[in-house]
Amino acid sequence: MITQSQAFAAEENGLSTRVEGTHTRLELSPSITQMTIPALYDFVKEKAKQLFPEVPKELQIECVMSLIQQKNSFVLAGTGYGKSRIAEMYYRMFPKEDKGIVLVLNPLDSLGNNQVEEKRKVGIPAINLTKMNMTPDTEKGIMRGDYAFIYLSPEVLLNSSLFHRIFFSLGFRNRLILAVVDEAHMVYVWGLVASGKSKKLISHSRHQDRAVFRPSYGELGQRLLATNGIPLLLLSATCRPQAIAAILVSLKITAEYMSFFRGELARPEITIWRVPMKASLTSCNDLLQLFGPSSCIPDQDLVPTLIYSTTRHLTMQVLTVLNRARRIPGGQNDPYSTLARRYHSCTGELDKQEIVDEFVNKVFPIISCTMALGLGQNWKRV
Repeated sequence: MITQSQAFAAEENGLSTRVEGTHTRLELSPSITQMTIPALYDFVKEKAKQLFPEVPKELQIECVMSLIQQKNSFVLAGTGYGKSRIAEMYYRMFPKEDKGIVLVLNPLDSLGNNQVEEKRKVGIPAINLTKMNMTPDTEKGIMRGDYAFIYLSPEVLLNSSLFHRIFFSLGFRNRLILAVVDEAHMVYVWGLVASGKSKKLISHSRHQDRAVFRPSYGELGQRLLATNGIPLLLLSATCRPQAIAAILVSLKITAEYMSFFRGELARPEITIWRVPMKASLTSCNDLLQLFGPSSCIPDQDLVPTLIYSTTRHLTMQVLTVLNRARRIPGGQNDPYSTLARRYHSCTGELDKQEIVDEFVNKVFPIISCTMALGLGQNWKRV
């Protein structure tokens, strides 16, 4: 067995290893993988304390240890718990010059954009692959090792011929160190929708932008089986036992080959208010009782808010009612409004990015949106 001090010394010397043979791939140095459990715990904890300002949570440390031991891991914890930090902690165990790659599957492009920005802020090169930027130049950048974290949707993973060529190339597979499925409960939801087994699952049919979610999640298992034996990390804040069992079946993994880590699902700082509606849903007039005139409260003092609607048309109706409540005539037509802007699947890509950036930078406090904005945005404002 190897001690913690020996592991740090080996890490400073940039030690890693590749398994020789027909399929060679990047692996952690034996100086880390052969540590005793107590020494490995201390090593991961100390490493995280050196890299991040927040003290690492027990669940994060234990999950990283599981990944180091090449075990598939399923993390169930509430939004904001720090689930996405786990993949970054594991990535940091490899020498930077090895150009290891973490592949992250997201249900929405907007989630990938959000996480790419988070990674760039801490100096980790990342890209969100979409139909728009999946080009030969992007392929060359990936093969050069320009990106450490690659975010993509199941559609790109399964249906893009260009990414298919990348994914099955020896150079890419040798550097792939971890596969992550974010919002893993969608594997279960879309498995039901695709198979037609759940006639009661009608919540998605009520949303006009439901097309941004695809049944492709149910087909991930066979593709992930081709990842050359790297560990799989599943992340979710919402998963019942029935859903977990179905997800494992869909991904072709048995329970004994999956380690589970359960964190806090409760968010004591979040309060759920139930406001009885007096007006029709399509009028959105109930918002009038929640917002006062701008002469009383400036836009910059309003609580940062995401207002979800079931159709793109209703996102404009929400803006109309908000501006009426704030006594701003015609404000819903102002693309540079300091009160609220809208986001849906037909919003232009440049406008989408501008809306997200300016919301994060506190230019305006409210987004009127559909499901296209995403489910798990990591915004400290909200």
